[in-house]
Amino acid sequence: MKKMNIVLKTFSTLALASSMIPTSSMAMSIDWTGVYRAEFTQISRPTLATPQGTKYYGLNYLSLMPKIIAADGVNIISKFDVLGQDTGAYANSQVGQIWGSNTNAGTTPNTGTGPGAAGSKNQGASNIKVSQLYLNVNQEYGALIVGRAPYQFGTGMTFNAGAGAFDHWYQTRDMVAYKFIIGDWSFMPMSSRVYSQGEGLGNSINELYFQLMYENKDARSSLGIVQGTRKGSNAVNDLSIPAYDPLGTATVVGDMNLQRTNFFLGRDWDSFGLKFEAGFESGETGLNSAAGQGINVSAYGIAAELSFPRAESKWNTKVRLGMASGDNPETAAYEGFQYDQNYEVAMLLFNHRLGQKDFLYTNRVKDSSLGVSNSVDDETVGNTLYISPAINYVWSDRVDLRNTFTYAQLLTKQNNSVDVKKDLGLEWDIELIYKPVEKIQWVNQIGVLFPGGAWKDGTTSNFENGMTYGITTKAAISF
Repeated sequence: MKKMNIVLKTFSTLALASSMIPTSSMAMSIDWTGVYRAEFTQISRPTLATPQGTKYYGLNYLSLMPKIIAADGVNIISKFDVLGQDTGAYANSQVGQIWGSNTNAGTTPNTGTGPGAAGSKNQGASNIKVSQLYLNVNQEYGALIVGRAPYQFGTGMTFNAGAGAFDHWYQTRDMVAYKFIIGDWSFMPMSSRVYSQGEGLGNSINELYFQLMYENKDARSSLGIVQGTRKGSNAVNDLSIPAYDPLGTATVVGDMNLQRTNFFLGRDWDSFGLKFEAGFESGETGLNSAAGQGINVSAYGIAAELSFPRAESKWNTKVRLGMASGDNPETAAYEGFQYDQNYEVAMLLFNHRLGQKDFLYTNRVKDSSLGVSNSVDDETVGNTLYISPAINYVWSDRVDLRNTFTYAQLLTKQNNSVDVKKDLGLEWDIELIYKPVEKIQWVNQIGVLFPGGAWKDGTTSNFENGMTYGITTKAAISF
C-alpha cells in the first residue's frame, strides 16, 4: 500500500509539472509540400535545317517546401531544390537534372587515374539548393513578407513564381513587403535588393515596386496594377551588351534605371472567362552604342486568355492571343519585350529554340552561348503576334484530350529586305492528360510545326525551313 501511495504521488507530481509547461512551446509544427516530376523530350529538327540537330533528353526534379508554423499567423517558409543542375546556364532554375548527369565524368581521352563516367558504378551526388526562405506574418488587415520570397502577378506573363507542376523557372526577390488589405482591395509596397557586391551602399542593384489589387471572389473578378523601378550603379551594371546591341560594341557609361508597369484584368462568367494583361518597360540601360548614343528601353507586351466553359458538355475551348514588341535594329533604342519563360503558348513555338537565328529577340532572357541543339525549353514569347485556340475534350473523369493550333508571325524583321517574310508558321499540338488521382498527372504531347517563310530570313541568308516535330512525356506528383 505504501508503494502504491508513492507511485500515485509521483504520477501526480509529473502531471502537475506537465500542465505548467507553456502550451505555446509545443504548438510549433511543420507542414511539407512539394512536387516531384520526371520528363522526357525529343525534338526531331530544332534547326529546321540539315544537319537536324535532334534533341533527346530527360529531366528529374524534386522540390520540398517545409512551412514552419511558429505561432498563429507566423510562418517561416522555405524551398529546397533536389537534383537540380549545380553549374551551367540552368544552375539557378528548377529545370531539374539531366538524366545521365554524372559527376564522375573525366576528360576525353581520359588520361587521369579515375574510371571516368564510362567506368563508373554510380551517378555521383548532387547538391541540395535553397531557393526560398522567408518570414510570412499574417494579420487581420495585412501580411508581412521578409526574406527571399517568390513573386507572382496576373497571368504570369511578366512576373511568374513558377508554382506550376511543370514550371522550369521561377522569380524570387530578397524583399521586405507589406500587404495592406481593406475589404476586396489590397496595396503592397515591396522593396528588394537584386544584387550587392558587399555591405557598401553604392554597389548594389535595388528594386522598389508598388502593387494595387482588387479581388472579388463572389463576382469572380480581379483588377490590378504593379509598377516599379530597378536601379543599379555603373559599377554593378552587368546588363548583357550583345542582347541590347546587335553589334556588341556598346560600353557601360552610366547607371541602370529601368521601369516596369503591368495592368491586369480578370473576369469569369458561367459561359465565358477573360484574363488580360499588358506590360510596359522603359528607362535607361546605362549603355552607349559605338556612335555614342544612349541605349534606352521602350517595349510592350500584351497577353489575353479567353475561355468558353460549357458545364453541360464534355467540350470546352480556350483561346490565347497576344503580342510582344521586337527590337528595331535601325534605332539606338531597345524595343524588345519578352514574356516569362513559364508562360507557354505552344509545345515548340516560343518554348524551344528553333531556326538558325534569334528571330524572336529573346537572348536577353536566355544564355546565348547555347544553341538550338544543346538547350532545354528556355525559349519564350518575343517579337511576335500570335493566336492559339485550344479545344479540350473530357474523355472521362481521369482523361482529357486537347488539341491546340498556334499561328504566329514576327512583328519586326531583322533586316529591311523586301523578300524577308514575317510568317512563323502553324503548329498543331495534341495532348493526352491522365490524372489517376487528384495530385498525380501524366501528360503526353505531340507537336508538329509547319514553319513559315520568316525562318528563311530572305534570299540573302536563304536558310532552310523544314518541318519539325516533338514528343514529350512527363509526370508530376504534387503533395
